[in-house]
Amino acid sequence: MAGWLRGKVKDVVSGDTVVIVGGTQGLAVPQEKRLTLSSLVAPRLGKRDGSTRDEPFAWESREFLRKKLIGQAIVFRVDYTVEVAGNKEFGSIFLEQGQQHENIALSIVQNGFAKVRETTGAQQKQSPYYEDLLKAQEAAQNAGAGLWNKDPATVAAATAPAPLSADFNAMAFFSSIGKGKPVAGIVEAVLNGSTLRLTLMPDRTPVTVAVAGVQCPSMGKRPAAGAASAAAAESNGAPAATEANGADSNGAAGTVTAASIAAAGVGSVQAGVAGGSDPLAREAKWFTESRCLNREVRVVLEGVDKYNNLFGSVFYPEGNQAVNLGEAIMQAGLGKAVEWSLNMMTNGAMRLREMERQAKQAKKGIWVNYVPQNTGQTKLSDTFLGKVVEVVSGDTVVVKDINAGGLERRISLSSIRAPRPGARDRAPEPHGLEAKEFLRKKLIGRDVTVKMEYTRKIGPVLPAADGAPAAPTGDDRVMSFGNVELNNAREGEDKNAAEMVVARGYASVVRHRTDEERSSVYEALVDLEEKAKQAKRGIHSSKEVSVPRVNDVSLPGNAARAKQYLPFLQRGGKLQGLVENVSSGHRLKIHIPREGVTIALAPSGVRAPQRAMPSIAGRPATAGEPFGDEAYLWTREHFNQREVEIEVEAVDKGGTFLGSILLPGPKPVSLGLALARMGLARTQPFFAAERVKGGQELLAAIQAAKEARLKVWENWTPEEDAVAADVDDEATANGSAAAAGGETLAVSVTEVTDGNEFYVQSTSEPRVAWLEEQLRTLGLSDGPAATGLGQGSLCLGQFSLDNNWYRGYVEHVNPVEPKYNVYFIDFGNRERLSSERVRTIDAALAAVPAQARPACLAYLKVPTLDEESGTDAAAYLAQLVGSGKRFNATVVRRERGLGPKEKHPRKAADKLHLVLKEAGGEGIDVAHEMLKAGLARLPKLHKVRDPVAKAAIDKLMDFQDVARKAHRAMWEYGDPGDSDDEEPAPKPNAWGKKR
Repeated sequence: MAGWLRGKVKDVVSGDTVVIVGGTQGLAVPQEKRLTLSSLVAPRLGKRDGSTRDEPFAWESREFLRKKLIGQAIVFRVDYTVEVAGNKEFGSIFLEQGQQHENIALSIVQNGFAKVRETTGAQQKQSPYYEDLLKAQEAAQNAGAGLWNKDPATVAAATAPAPLSADFNAMAFFSSIGKGKPVAGIVEAVLNGSTLRLTLMPDRTPVTVAVAGVQCPSMGKRPAAGAASAAAAESNGAPAATEANGADSNGAAGTVTAASIAAAGVGSVQAGVAGGSDPLAREAKWFTESRCLNREVRVVLEGVDKYNNLFGSVFYPEGNQAVNLGEAIMQAGLGKAVEWSLNMMTNGAMRLREMERQAKQAKKGIWVNYVPQNTGQTKLSDTFLGKVVEVVSGDTVVVKDINAGGLERRISLSSIRAPRPGARDRAPEPHGLEAKEFLRKKLIGRDVTVKMEYTRKIGPVLPAADGAPAAPTGDDRVMSFGNVELNNAREGEDKNAAEMVVARGYASVVRHRTDEERSSVYEALVDLEEKAKQAKRGIHSSKEVSVPRVNDVSLPGNAARAKQYLPFLQRGGKLQGLVENVSSGHRLKIHIPREGVTIALAPSGVRAPQRAMPSIAGRPATAGEPFGDEAYLWTREHFNQREVEIEVEAVDKGGTFLGSILLPGPKPVSLGLALARMGLARTQPFFAAERVKGGQELLAAIQAAKEARLKVWENWTPEEDAVAADVDDEATANGSAAAAGGETLAVSVTEVTDGNEFYVQSTSEPRVAWLEEQLRTLGLSDGPAATGLGQGSLCLGQFSLDNNWYRGYVEHVNPVEPKYNVYFIDFGNRERLSSERVRTIDAALAAVPAQARPACLAYLKVPTLDEESGTDAAAYLAQLVGSGKRFNATVVRRERGLGPKEKHPRKAADKLHLVLKEAGGEGIDVAHEMLKAGLARLPKLHKVRDPVAKAAIDKLMDFQDVARKAHRAMWEYGDPGDSDDEEPAPKPNAWGKKR
């Protein structure tokens, strides 16, 4: 078959004309040829605007040829060309069916859907099968087939006018069919890769449909009339070119119509870019044409935009399956997801976004030069089971991961944002407290499944100059986002936490950028938000929100205010409260709605180990006690944000209330008793069971924990209780029980001024080591001498004995030398320094409180340096407490200083009256040694009014008697006496009166 070519039918224009394309690879657009069957004339279809009507049987003729040829491989040949018709080509087409070849022209004529063109003497151009065509036409006439049918009903149906495009109203049509409903149609033209012109069946309504959620590269705006004519003249096949560009004879130039928007692509219309097509626009158009043009498709209606454009999901046939056109486009990298139409979709939007993301990563199609934007996000895919232990806000929870050793993970709900509930430094946003409370009631303590989805870096940024992108400051924090679902949801209860909050109107859905990750239930969240808006729920309501006023006396510095509430809380008996926060294993922050107050409350009589505290706001981290973190985590898991029943009994000097805390339920849990039973609590020093409600039960629980060697009692032995009893007696003797609430400090003595005053430094204070480290790395020795320091200034001084730098306070300045009298605030010693040994102090170092605390020995009278034996007393005291020894110091009394208003650290600080006992083993008691050495004495018992102090002094008398009997030091010549102990002299009589 010489001169024959192979191709595939791309488009059937009418009953006698087709468009044929050649072979191609990848996304390349193939060459195409418009070919009319030789010697045939088929009825012509009318125009969409109604300027011309369909000829009889035009639709049936086109449909016959479409069903037979569309998408089929054919063999064709050009028989002749008519120059007067613009070099229009005519030819013969054969359809390959195995070993047989069907003459298409002959088949059309046999079925009566085309007539054979008559050939005059001058017109010699005709089909090589002309005679066969005449015979086939005669047979069709005789059979009354197609055009030759004389049946009035058939002729009337074939000549019935089709609906016009100008009469179509997308919104009315969408309302009549309904969202998510399918309609069938035939694709008449592809305007661009994501916009199709269809004829809906069976009434042949012409519509333009944009693929929902997808935007392909634009074919360019429809040019003006003059430009269109010029373009048509330059193109090969003006009608086809015009239709491809979406020209519509009834659309005036410059008028925004559905067809013009769809043909050009919404992006180009909005940008107003006139002229040529975008890169890969023709490839995207061909991609859709090769799959959908002239095919019967199913369109699922999704919505109508404000321009009356109809959007839908288009499904085309491929074998025995229906393929989603939008997904195919995205998978090939020939389109991008657009939020304004994705939000219309009933389902499938997330799949389109995922396919777009994959195409970007693979750099397919339009994404070949794609550079990922810095969204600060990372996609996650892990899933874990857990228990909600805290609700931070209406969109953020803390979940205990049961498969990761109880690790707590902070999860923000994907793609939603709830109002902030407020903090110390900011007021709550409207509905912020309601959103948090709603989610708390739904989730707290419940078992959940968490499906992690993405992370996002959040942090302050520094503005850049000249419009450059802002730069991160380096203080970014990473937020984790996921879906939280209840494992055992009650009947009729929602499972997804985000859906609960959005449906109730307590959160809005985040409108993500295209490149951003989002929730896997994003479409459902959008639908629920629309319903909440329609119902005017929560944040969508126009009602004003009143923020409840709460008196918070749980914060530091509110002890006086807290004590004012004690009578009301005691009279209230059992009160309902809500645990807002867990500070430690035994101390909770509880809000009492009935009284409108928030308090700090701890169980009476017990104390859990202290947990480790991180470094916060320049404060160094502190080490925790054994099992402190375990006690805290247990209390947090079981009591945090739970509704509890409390009973207030007392309040301590720091403003913490003491009482009972009960978690209601089938098996009520008392916090203090539960901690005691698990071995996570000890009794408070000098605990008296008869003074605490349930005290005997508490003691029994602690004794059982001791015998079982649980937690804090793992190394307990019965002998320890006997020793502890002796220690309690001794502590009572020293007056530490009642005077200072049993406060015990681990200290070392840094300076002895005289027998009545010395300075101590806490050995458990991490700021001491932090200060030493900071000062060691400053390199102050090579720096310039200080200038401008006056009396009352903080400074840094170089101590002459070790040449190390320490913090100091300038007590006096000699401007002549110059010399500085410096008091070292962390050790209590003093030295006169030259200006070369003094430097100004950094603000961060100056902010740390003085670490040297003035102190004296409780209940002892020690001679001063000016008195007899005073020098010996100071020397002996320095010998007892020096050499870096560590002591357990029990605070008996605090002699109040001048307070913060006083600049001098020594005068501002409270003076501690201490009982010093050397730490570890059989350590010495400093008071005992001073009394036995005769370098201190006790006051007369009849002068002491405090019964506890009197009992303590009475027991110390034995140590004083040792020195008295041996006539040591101040007892060398007997009782030294005391002016305070002598009887007062008699008052003189009034003038002129006798005695």
